[in-house]
Parts: sequence; C-alpha cells; structure tokens
Amino acid sequence: MPLDSLLSAKKKHLTAAQQRAVKYITENYEDAVFLTASSLSRRIGVSEATIVRLAQALGFHGFRGMQRMLRESFQNRLSTDARLEHTVKHAKTDEEVLVKVVQEDIRNLTQTLESLSIETFEQAVTEMATARKIFVVGLKGSHSTAVVLARYLGFLREGICLVQPGHGDIWDSFQGVDEKDLVVGISFPRYTQLTVDALEYANIQGAKVGAITDSLFSPLADYAHWVLPVRHQLDSFIESYTAVVSLINALLTALSIRNPQETLAALKKRETLWKEKDIYWAMPAERNRK
Repeated sequence: MPLDSLLSAKKKHLTAAQQRAVKYITENYEDAVFLTASSLSRRIGVSEATIVRLAQALGFHGFRGMQRMLRESFQNRLSTDARLEHTVKHAKTDEEVLVKVVQEDIRNLTQTLESLSIETFEQAVTEMATARKIFVVGLKGSHSTAVVLARYLGFLREGICLVQPGHGDIWDSFQGVDEKDLVVGISFPRYTQLTVDALEYANIQGAKVGAITDSLFSPLADYAHWVLPVRHQLDSFIESYTAVVSLINALLTALSIRNPQETLAALKKRETLWKEKDIYWAMPAERNRK
C-alpha cells in the first residue's frame, strides 16, 4: 500500500510527536528521503525512537522500509521538467510507453479503491445531497476534473457553482457561503495555493468542506471535514487523473440513486429540452420525424 494511503489509515492512532514527524516529512520530502533516522529526528526535534516507532506504526519493519516508500512518493512531487527528464531516460518505444502508462493507471485505480473509506465516501454523498449550494474548486490540471464534477452535479440538482480560475473570480464566487453550503476542493502535488486558500476561507465561514486529494496529510486536509484520497502517480511530466474521474463517477452515480424518482424527472426534463434545441446529432430519419 502506498505511504499516503497508510498515513490516511493510521493518522488517528499516531502520537503527537509522530504526527509532528509526519508533518515535517511531508513538507520536506527533498531532505527527508535522504536522511537517516537519527538525522531526521534531530531535524524535527524528536527522539530517534519516535521515528522508528512511527515506521512501525505505519506497518514497516523499520525505518528503511518507510524510507523506500518515501523515495517512491518523492517522485510524484518533482517539478514537471524533472519528471520529463526521468521519463526520457526510461522510455524506449511508443509501445512500451503505452503499456506502462495504462498499467500505472490500473494500479492507481486498484490502490485507490483499497485505500478509500466507505464511511467517508457515504458522508461525501450525503453532504452533496443535502447542501444548499455546492462550490467546486479545482485549478491548473485539476480544473478539468472539477468541471466534470460540477457539470454532472448540475444534472442532478440545483445550486452548483464551479469556481473559475483567477484570483478575483474565486473570491467573488464565494460571496455568501456559510454553514448550509458544501465546498469541494480538488488538488494534488504540487498543490495550488489558491485551492488551499479557498478551502481555508470556506472553513472559516463555517461551510462544510470536502477534499479530493492525495492523502490526509495534504494541505487541503487541514481545512476539510472529509477527505477522499486518490492515487495519481504516473511516470510522466503530467499527473494521472484516471482514478480521480473514476471516484467522481462513483460519487455522481451514488448521488443519483439516493432519490431515483427526482433524478429521472430531472434527466427527462433535460432530454426534452436537448431534443427541442437539436443539441445532439440525430439520424436523418429521426430529424424528419420532428
């Protein structure tokens, strides 16, 4: 299981010193992946035994096992140019790239399913069903997934706001947000600062906050009432959003069957409008019948 998933599962059971160690590690990957247990303990200001017990609490036999997982996670936090340089060194043929990328996405899907909490998933669906208004925030590469979530939420219910990129636009969108609303943030390493700021603001206003991100130690999680961790690793200059979209599909489908009669009525109404306005291509015979 990836380190982020282990952190998500074990966070509540860690001591304060262990959580401080985890916070330092996740914020200082570039240093932490190369430090010994004793060097790491001195940097953080905890005992070496705390670092060893942290590794054991996460299910590793010792610090070396945890460090190997840290180095794997470090690859995902590299800059886009550094990641591309790594890909160029290891890619040989187009066929090998195709097989490798698809296999990595299959692994992302499998490990995401294994690490997700069903209780947290159900909480997310419930809050999407009951919130007065839902704000969806996702910037840079994550904006495409935010568009998918917001667009299809709009098929199921009213009161959906897709927060558009841009400083002024974001803060204008949040006018009037309060405890009756839900704000969902989507972001992955390297996290966008504005997404973190938006979730912090929503939290201060008393709104319910959800995060779709890589782990419970993501900066988005600091302001979220629920977190759905998704694996997004890809040996490329881009992140993989395959598992993210699959999770969004599951959220939307689960929400649609909470109130099936309302969902069917809303979809039939849309289908009627689409047909009247010729939104979709139709066979010539069908067009002649109009």
